[in-house]
Amino acid sequence: MPSSQRQRSVIEAVVFILCIATMAAGGARPAHAEQHTVPANLSWQARVRVFVTGMQQAFLLGTFAGRLAVQGEPKTLDGAQISCPGVVDSDYAAGTQKGEGRCIITTGSGDRIFARWNCAGVPDKGCTGRFVLTGGTGAFQGVTGASDFAMQLLLSEILQLNRQEAEYDLTGVARWPALTYGTP
Repeated sequence: MPSSQRQRSVIEAVVFILCIATMAAGGARPAHAEQHTVPANLSWQARVRVFVTGMQQAFLLGTFAGRLAVQGEPKTLDGAQISCPGVVDSDYAAGTQKGEGRCIITTGSGDRIFARWNCAGVPDKGCTGRFVLTGGTGAFQGVTGASDFAMQLLLSEILQLNRQEAEYDLTGVARWPALTYGTP
């Protein structure tokens, strides 16, 4: 084997051994992910379409929107615009309510966080469930996190109007007692 070829083989072997040693030692360490947990609230407004689907049943389709109010630090999400298209199915006779939807949270810098939510509860008293972050853009690309949350809305007055289908303006609140999120 010529000398230059032997040197190249030795260099390749050394590089290979260094790669194996680096992987065995845990490889290059990624930057430490930042984890945050903050309580948050939302006073929302919605233009919704409500369908009366039974004598004491209503099905709501709409988008809940408002600005997130974060207590504690960091304030990164404080004042972020949140828009959550979703549905809520209320059965007053059975005393049950279920809802689900998605959310887009837009920060002051224009970055977005995407989420899913679902909840169950009692009509006019609210529903509780899970809020899960599914991704994001910009500084929130790769974001993960979740929180329990509670949402309140009042539909009983709409059922009393005896309309089969109509649009309404509603207001309500949502609360996240410990919204946890991590950025890579």
